[in-house]
Amino acid sequence: MRFEGVLSAWNHDAGYGSIRPAGGGDEVFVSLAAFPTDGEGPRLDEPLSFEIVTARDGRKQAVSLQRLQAARVSPALREATGVGHARLRQSQKKRRLGLAAGAVVVTMLLVAGGAYWAQTRAEVPAVMRR
Repeated sequence: MRFEGVLSAWNHDAGYGSIRPAGGGDEVFVSLAAFPTDGEGPRLDEPLSFEIVTARDGRKQAVSLQRLQAARVSPALREATGVGHARLRQSQKKRRLGLAAGAVVVTMLLVAGGAYWAQTRAEVPAVMRR
């Protein structure tokens, strides 16, 4: 029986992650070997179709993964991927805020340095300026 879900976590170094089923329930373990050999790596919040088997250690494991096209994604799966998009927007917002804060700090340092330079230049006697 085939299920649908989204890739909710992935460890690139170890080559495994987990899939959040569209119908709810526990996340399912997935390894790199289960992905199709189409040259594309796993992507977070990617819609997938998969089968579930029980591994030797008793855990549920996703096998025979297929990537779903946007047109074939069910409404329940769209709802499940919305959480990931919100997380992505939040991380982008944090990154922009960090860049803005960094720009403010650099500007303040430049202004303070310029003021210090102007002050030390004004204190040098005219004879020494040549």
